[in-house]
Amino acid sequence: MKITKEEIENMSYTEFVGFINQWNVLPGAHDTLTKWEVFSKLSEESKILEIACTTGFSSREIALSTNCSGKAFDVCESSVKSAIENKDKYASKIKIDYFTEDGYNFKSDDRFSHIIIGASLKFFPDPQRMLDKCISLLEENGFILASPFYIKSPIPNSLIEEFQKVFGIRPTTESYKDIMNMYKGLEIIYQENNNIIQETEEELKHYCHSTIKRACELRGINDKELYDIMYNRLYTVKDMSNKLRPYQGYVVLVLRYRSFVYPNRFVELF
Repeated sequence: MKITKEEIENMSYTEFVGFINQWNVLPGAHDTLTKWEVFSKLSEESKILEIACTTGFSSREIALSTNCSGKAFDVCESSVKSAIENKDKYASKIKIDYFTEDGYNFKSDDRFSHIIIGASLKFFPDPQRMLDKCISLLEENGFILASPFYIKSPIPNSLIEEFQKVFGIRPTTESYKDIMNMYKGLEIIYQENNNIIQETEEELKHYCHSTIKRACELRGINDKELYDIMYNRLYTVKDMSNKLRPYQGYVVLVLRYRSFVYPNRFVELF
């Protein structure tokens, strides 16, 4: 594949993720997926939808574990291309269809037993509008599977500005209660609040080298300069995320929709 360093440098964050086929994971990664599977009773009969699926990690791994079926979409074409490549290479038998779509424009006659949102709502200009749309696509007794970030203490403005330059969006700056308010009409079947431990420099380097080495193999890139450009950009992304970890937590959520309850709440919060 012929590509220049300028093309790599000019990619948006999401385009870069798709190009290098970064397994862009939700907060908690496999640990969160396992809790979702157990506490939402995901099974072969489940029909899932993943919004903002990026390169397909969550839906792919859940389908491998449970043999469920479903759909997954993202607005970024390069990310969806990598999601399809990952399915073909690592999980060819799963029954998940990946496609490009704007979440606000997505339409379906089907209803889903589980909708995976992870921490993706932050990438939508109007998160509440997207969540409301997801709820409208649920079966009765269906589940929203989320793992949003929240802040435990204020993030310094200098880090917020640095984050915006790297990712193109603002980081989550809302408190736990502010984040949970968005989901107030849904029943909390499971929740677990988590602190985030910073990664070491050695751990960051190992991850970045593993990902970029594979990206070079996938894209047929043998140029050391291009490897360095991709590695350095990914390291900048990971290092930026790492800097926020002392200020952040995340919550693993299994949220149930029942029409005779929603949008009310009849159970106390604990």
